[in-house]
This record gives sequence, C-alpha cells and structure tokens, in this order.
Amino acid sequence: MSADHAASTGGPGADVAAAVTGSPGASGTVRARVGDAVDAPDAVDAASTGRMRGMRRWVLREAVGLRDELFDVRVRTERPPAPFRSRAVARGLLLVTVVITVGIQGAVLTGYPGVSGGLAFALGVATGAPILLAPQRPLPAWWLSLAGTVACALAATPEGVHGRSPSGGMQWPWSAVGVFVQVVVMAYVAFHGRGRVVVVTWGLTTVFGVLLVRAGQPGPAHWGTMPAVAMLTAIVMVVVVAFRGRSDARRELAVQSDLAAGERERSALLEERARIARELHDVVAHHMSVIAIQAEAAPYRVADPPPELVRSFVTIRANAVDALAELRRVLGLLRTEQEGGVELAGTGRPAPLPTLDRLPELIENVRAAGMRVDCVTVGARRPLPQGVDLSAYRIGQEALSNALRHAPGARVRVEVAYVPTGIGLRVHNEPPPAPRPSAREGSGQGVLGMRERAAMTGGTLEAGHTPDGGYHVDVFLPTEEQ
Repeated sequence: MSADHAASTGGPGADVAAAVTGSPGASGTVRARVGDAVDAPDAVDAASTGRMRGMRRWVLREAVGLRDELFDVRVRTERPPAPFRSRAVARGLLLVTVVITVGIQGAVLTGYPGVSGGLAFALGVATGAPILLAPQRPLPAWWLSLAGTVACALAATPEGVHGRSPSGGMQWPWSAVGVFVQVVVMAYVAFHGRGRVVVVTWGLTTVFGVLLVRAGQPGPAHWGTMPAVAMLTAIVMVVVVAFRGRSDARRELAVQSDLAAGERERSALLEERARIARELHDVVAHHMSVIAIQAEAAPYRVADPPPELVRSFVTIRANAVDALAELRRVLGLLRTEQEGGVELAGTGRPAPLPTLDRLPELIENVRAAGMRVDCVTVGARRPLPQGVDLSAYRIGQEALSNALRHAPGARVRVEVAYVPTGIGLRVHNEPPPAPRPSAREGSGQGVLGMRERAAMTGGTLEAGHTPDGGYHVDVFLPTEEQ
C-alpha cells in the first residue's frame, strides 16, 4: 500500500503516510503524539522524584523528633501511683535505695583485681545515681545508666576474680545491682516516654549489651547477664506501658464523666428555665392582652373624649399588641406539641396555671400516698402577683415530691407565712421510719429547679439535711409591696 493511498483512505497509517507525503495537518498530529510519548516518562520520573523527596523529608522529620525525645532533659512532674502520697517519704525511700545500691555495688567491685576501694565507691555512685535522677528526668538517667554500665564493665573484666570466667558464675556486663538499676530506670522511661521512645531505648540497650559482650571477649562469647537484662526490661516496660494506658483511660473517663455531669446539670437548668419561660409567657401574655383590650375600650366609656386622649389610647393599644406579638414570637417557640400544657377536659382550652389556692388539694394528694402532712398558714391570705404565686406553688410541689420520694411514710410539715414584704414557704420532713438501703440520692435537679424559680422572682431558697436526718426547704419570695 502506497503512502498516498494510506493518506487518502485514512487508515491506521494515515498520519505516518501524511507525514511522509508532507501533509501539514497530519504531520502536526504526529509531532504532538511523539511529543506526548517523550514527555510521559519525564512525568513519571517527576512524580517518583516527588514521592522520594516526601519520603526523605518524613524520615528526616521523624529522626529529628526521635533525637529530641531521646535527649529530652525536661523535668517530669507526673508521678507513678504509690501507696503513700507524701513526697518527703518518697524521696527518703529513694535515697535509701540509692545508698544501699551504692554500698552493694561497691562491695562487689572491690573483689575485682585492680579495683581500689575509692574506685569501687565511685563506680557504685555511677551505678546508683540514675535511680535518683529517673523519677524526674528518665532519659538522662537512662543515658547515665548505660555510661555507668560501661565503666563497671571496663573495671570488672570478663575474667573476673581469680581468673573465673562469666560462665563460672560472674555477673557481667551487668552486675545484679546493675540489672536492678537498669530495670528501674527503664520502667520510668516507659512510664513517661512515648511508644517509639520505649521501643528505641529497649532496642538500644539490647544492642549496647551485645556489642559490649562481643567487644569484651575476644574468644567464644559468654552472654552473662545480658539476656536477663533484655528479658526483664522488656517485661517491665510492657507492664508499665499497659498500666499507663489503663491509667490514662481511667483519667480520660473521669474527665468525660465530669463533662457529662456538667452537661446534664446545664441541660436540666436550661429545661427548667424553658419551663419557667413558658409559664411566664402565659402570665405576661394575659396581662398584655388585658392592657390592649382596655386601651381599645377606654375611649368608648367617655362621652366626647379629647382627641389627644384617643390618640394616647391608640398608642397604648398598638404598643401592647406589638409587645404581645414579640413575646409570643420569642417565648412561644418554647411551647412544643408535647409540652403545650394541660387542657381542660372537653374544651380544648389550656387549664389555668396553678396557684397557692390549690395547695390544700396538693397536700391531700400527698396524704393519699401515705404521707402524714401538717399544714400551717401564718398571716392573712391575700392576692399575690401571678409569677410569685405560681413559683410558690411549684416550689411547694417539688419539695413535697422530694419528701414522698426520699422519705416515704415520714411526717411532713408545711408552713406558709404571708408577710407585708412577701411570702415565706417552709417544707420540712422528718427522717423516714425505716432506712431505705436501695434509695439513691438523686441528681439534685429538683433543688436546682427550685433555686431557679426563687431567683426568677428575686427570692432566696435554702435546702439541706437537718441534724436529725430529715430535710428542709425554706424559701422567701418578695412581692411588689416590698
């Protein structure tokens, strides 16, 4: 097939044929495809290079972070749980442990050839000092313990005393005291350090022991105490990390429990405030409606009222209607279908809000439940502001409900005092006739709601246990005559 024929038929070789025959459009397409094929490996190489650079940056960042953690000299204030809380006692026991460690290590090293008493004491101090440093600076104590191990291993050669070898019972490269110190120090590292620090310190300690054994024995190596150190430190660090994780989880659980308790209290407070707001909506809306109706009807009660008076009444009515609409818009949102109030049977209209006039009915209901209730009224009864009257009834209702719930069968005394400056209410219940081991104290939300109602009217409320084991609620609500 000729190039002209391929170009004319548009077959697979049309572009190449067109390029051969000099067709300008097709030759441009071929050059573009060839350029794309050449650029594709460059794009792959660039992406691979970008990934490698990102990997190198990550490795470098992690290495720098690990280096900073391994050489961290900050003071750690958190202490592991102990059977005693006094820091003086803890420091005293730590100091006694260090003194005993120094004495035992010095006595062990004195038996080695070429180790004088002064050198043995110095090596003993180098061995015991990390214990004193570990509680607050675990990483420097770990480095110091490794340095002390090197010093003791160089002074106490593998040949030991009188030519005995490590296989003959010698403690090398760590003595028994050195093993104890290493375990204690690494336990503090595990308690204070992050997971990778724990793994790296254990790995470095194990590698350090292997290198020390290999460098100190040119012949067949006797591992001595190195496997014991590796195994004991691994077990202790795993146990400490698990214990620390459990402690952290319990601490987090306690924090979340406190937050949940605070949220429950805040929710109960908001719920009580919403209920108060709904009842206030009914009270205030009633008064605003009366104002609007009276302002509208007032001009018709006077023959030929002055125009200024008519305009004043019109303004009063308009402001009352606007205030009522705004009140219903803001507070009316709090009334849901489930909390729309109690309706009168067969009418579909909401029942009137309760007042102290219904207190005898409430007391009778409590008596019917098995409570012995005495009611005393001091002072002449008089009409009260609707908000005060409603709050007094609700507080008395909640106090009687608490007495019925927590002290069934006990005697209850209700005192109502009408004074010129307000009204006082006291509800006191005696201890229950029989203890109730299964009764719980409750969440305290009832007392919280009573305090909110008292504060809403500018009153005060005191509630608490009495010396004889009973409970009392004392409230005073001021009136407008104050």
